[in-house]
Amino acid sequence: MALPYCIPYFDAHCDTLTRFRHLRRSPKNHLDLARLGHYAPAAQILALWAPPGLDGETYFRRLLLTADRELNANRDVAALCTSAAEADQAAKDDRVALFLSVEGANLLGCSVAGLLNAWRRGVRMVTLCWNKDNRLCGAAMDSGSGLTEDGKRFVSACWEKGVAVDLSHTSEKTFWDVIRIAERPVLCSHSDAKSVCGHPRNLTDAQISAVVHNDGCIGLNLCPDFLGRGRNLDAILAHVDHFLCMDARENLCLGTDFDGVDELPEGISGVESMETLYEEMLRHRFSEGLVQDIFYNNLHRFMEKAL
Repeated sequence: MALPYCIPYFDAHCDTLTRFRHLRRSPKNHLDLARLGHYAPAAQILALWAPPGLDGETYFRRLLLTADRELNANRDVAALCTSAAEADQAAKDDRVALFLSVEGANLLGCSVAGLLNAWRRGVRMVTLCWNKDNRLCGAAMDSGSGLTEDGKRFVSACWEKGVAVDLSHTSEKTFWDVIRIAERPVLCSHSDAKSVCGHPRNLTDAQISAVVHNDGCIGLNLCPDFLGRGRNLDAILAHVDHFLCMDARENLCLGTDFDGVDELPEGISGVESMETLYEEMLRHRFSEGLVQDIFYNNLHRFMEKAL
């Protein structure tokens, strides 16, 4: 199907900057600025993450230097953004809007001081933990414990500064602890539906409903282990169908996890293949407006509210 218009694209999570330390085109990358530039408008949230066992705060400082270098080298085609309005301006300038997120608050020392320093450097989203518990909360792949007192202070500071709180990777107990005290919409940047695939990182129907009522957003993760079923385009559509059955039409976005997974579903080779997914959604009898909401508008609205 040849589309007579530009496809918008706004993705809540990729690991390209952490994994490859550059945003240039490479056959190893799932994503780069050249391929992102084929979408219009185009926006990407870049996750900063530290491998387990390393000094997260030191690693974070190195990643910030990498981000500065890449943003300076590519300022003709990309812009670091800290608000939805700045993303709109980037689109007007024909540049890709880039946002910085931290995946795992251990990179910030799990401290409010670390959060404030990251905010000053342009970070506007924090995933509270990765696959292991930390001082703030329990992880989905670890003990399953909840939000600590330090965690409560940390998320309150996030909302005060306009930093989005990302609940992907957190335990279900942490999720509910945050929802009970939520002052702003929350994000699950790269998580799928547990009713479709029972992976511990996926969301229960009750969690999906809570995000909907919170005016939050859920990013559709393309990790085959989270998709289940045929690990292909049909599996992706099965999750989309379920989210829509849960009234998440205005809450579902992209959260691909590009360059954070070693394998992609059949039919997806990288960001260039998202046009194929767009077309497949139209063939699936989703309206053009709905598909554009999933591909761009829902996450854009979330950023307006959360930041």
